[in-house]
Amino acid sequence: MRKIKKFKIPVYSYEVLRKARKHKLDLAAAGLPDEASVREHAAGLAAALEPAVVFEYLPPEDEAAAKINGSVRRPLTAGILTLGKSFEEKLENPVDETHKRLNRIAAQVFMQTAVGVTADLAVREAEPEGFELGPAVYISACPEPELPPREATAVPLYENELIKGLFERLEASKIGVSFDGAFTPKYSAVFALPWLSRKKKKAAAATKK
Repeated sequence: MRKIKKFKIPVYSYEVLRKARKHKLDLAAAGLPDEASVREHAAGLAAALEPAVVFEYLPPEDEAAAKINGSVRRPLTAGILTLGKSFEEKLENPVDETHKRLNRIAAQVFMQTAVGVTADLAVREAEPEGFELGPAVYISACPEPELPPREATAVPLYENELIKGLFERLEASKIGVSFDGAFTPKYSAVFALPWLSRKKKKAAAATKK
């Protein structure tokens, strides 16, 4: 099990702005009339980030890996990540509904970025074995990420069991995270990074040509 606390993540303020526009937030009415003001707001939120993560490799025969993978047999990296208590406190008591929604969007972007940083570390273990990492599978997350549909997994069948088992196995308490129907700190996630065989991927791509 690897543990990393208070690591740095890039702040993609433009992605926060893009999602805010997608959801048609009235940013001007909330006192955020242009890209610069949204960028400044996102940077202010990001200053409170204290991300921490624990993660571990699970072989394909592992019981938890089997429950996450479903019918597909493959290794993966499982992790638990939090954006920290200070970030949760920063998002408390928003001045209006628009800021509340914007802050949630920022939390989504920061969470996915932090999971991406974790993937950059985990891939160092996967690459020498001839694997690369697929998109993250979120077993549970607050806020829930906005992601395109992807292949079905067995996670919904075992969600509570998986969360409990992974919290014990990965020693989530070492980064100050707990789960009792909801995360503490609030903005946290349990996720898996599937290992994809490069050879199988190339063969599948060749077949489609």
